[in-house]
Parts: sequence; structure tokens; C-alpha cells
Amino acid sequence: MTKGADLYRLQVVDREGDAKQRRLKEVEAALGESEALKQARQTLPRAQALVQKLAVRQRDLELETQGASDKVSSSEKLLYSGAVKNPKELTDLQADVAALQRRRQKLEDNLLEAMIELEEARATQAEAQHHLDEIQANWSAQQADLIAERETLRGRLVEIEQARAGLVPRIAAGDLVTYQNLRRRKGGLAVVQVQDGACSGCGIGVSPSLDWQLRQDSLGTCGNCERIIVRI
Repeated sequence: MTKGADLYRLQVVDREGDAKQRRLKEVEAALGESEALKQARQTLPRAQALVQKLAVRQRDLELETQGASDKVSSSEKLLYSGAVKNPKELTDLQADVAALQRRRQKLEDNLLEAMIELEEARATQAEAQHHLDEIQANWSAQQADLIAERETLRGRLVEIEQARAGLVPRIAAGDLVTYQNLRRRKGGLAVVQVQDGACSGCGIGVSPSLDWQLRQDSLGTCGNCERIIVRI
């Protein structure tokens, strides 16, 4: 005959196994790159590419500005050298100098804007790098914790399976089938104890006849919730 204590211990083992299996699935699902890490890794290259693009633009504008300045200097030198005597040629040269000065001013304005944009882009890149480093560090620490927990859970599940293997042969086949069916129907809680004269599964009081049976056999069936009820 099955002892109530054996069935109750089996349930304790099985319920712990269920909890450990659920947690193991959660841990395994959490292993791998997080969405936050993936997004951070995508953001940094975009920021780096923008910095490179703006740096090239700034260098091009610096060269253009320098070239324009050289032309202005050369034209001004010719203008004020007195070498040009013809009034029309002098007027044309003055117009050229003015045009070159306007061109240089426009390039200088563009260069200033490019320098500001590049500075802002570099700040964004630095922020993206810092954000990635921070997320990477946190993720690595979490992954290490999860891997350690996974190994602990796997080890405990092996112990639970060994404990279960030692209990099952001590339980009558019919009682084991009833227990397994009840576990499926009752949300995993198939075996309950008597607490303060009542079934701890549903709270209904234990009848005198059931109480007598429990004292004799240490297990019975709750007439209300149908769970196996034991007295340990």
C-alpha cells in the first residue's frame, strides 16, 4: 500500500521540478543578445559613418576656402600694385576681387557650419560609444549570471530526477496513475495535507469517516476537490 508520506514527497519533488523547469526556460530565453544591445550596435556605426562624411566635407571646404583666399590675395595684390592702368581693366579687376571676396565669405560660412555639424556628430558618436559600452558591460554581467544559474538549475533538476526515481517504485501503480491525472487536472497540486481539520486544497472540513481513514491508511480522497489527502 502506498504511504501518504511518499506521495506527498513525490509531489514536493515534482512541484519543485516544475518550477525549476519553468525558470530554466526563462533563463535560456534570456541568453543571447538583447534588443537593446542590438540597437546600440547598429546606432554606433551610423554615428561613425556620419562623422566620416562630415570630416571629408570639412576638409573639402577648408581646401576650397584656402584656394579662394589665395585668389583674393593674388587679385588684391594685383589691384593695388598699380600695374593695371586701363580704367576698364581696373574696373573689371575690382569686380573680380569683390566676387572672389563674396565667394570666400560664403565658403567661410559653410566651413563654420560644417565644423559645428562635425563637432555635434562627434559628440553623438561619443555618446553612442558610451551607451554601447555600458549596455555591453551590463549584458555581459547578466549573461554570466544567467549561465551560472542555468548550470545550477540543470544540476538541481538532475537531483530532482534522481529523488523522483527513488520514490516512484514505492508508490502503487494505481495511486501513481491517479496522482498523475490529478496533477494535470488540478494545476499540479494533486496531494494535500489536513490542516486544522480541513483539506488544505479547498478548505472544506474533513468528515469523521475520512479522518478515521486517514488515521488508518494515512491517505484518502477529498470528497469536495477530489485531491489525494494525506496525514503526515
